[in-house]
Amino acid sequence: MAFAVFFFTAWLITAIFFAIPKKLTLIENTFIFMLILVISINWSWIIYEGFKFIKITKEPMNYTGFLFFRSVTIPMLLVLQLNLIHRSKMFGSTAVITVLSVATLLLLDGLSIFFGITTYQKWNIFYDFLYFTGLHIVTYFFLWLFRKISYRGVDYS
Repeated sequence: MAFAVFFFTAWLITAIFFAIPKKLTLIENTFIFMLILVISINWSWIIYEGFKFIKITKEPMNYTGFLFFRSVTIPMLLVLQLNLIHRSKMFGSTAVITVLSVATLLLLDGLSIFFGITTYQKWNIFYDFLYFTGLHIVTYFFLWLFRKISYRGVDYS
């Protein structure tokens, strides 16, 4: 059941991403996806395997669900969220989209606990909230930095 839920979630978020009109370029979307993928893989390796704050299931199908969440859902949701934010012009809608994105990630994290994919050892949901919020801030910052560096042109005036 856990594999089906996480596979469907990854598929749904990817389908929504391809269906919406995008405000970020292909290169920006790819850069953000790859950046969040690298951060997410390293973060999970440090927290899950290095410090053993969270225990991961040994069951292969549930572990595959965990991999879908870590490697597809988190980066695609952040890329989707950035595209939606850059479409909106108001700060209120930006805040709502960001809160919904973090809430979705926390809900999926809760489902991961419910299905027995992960078990908190020395961890709690507040730390995940801080991680996901920090991940959003890092994403905004690196998109801003990427645009600042890549679109710098020569000014002859």
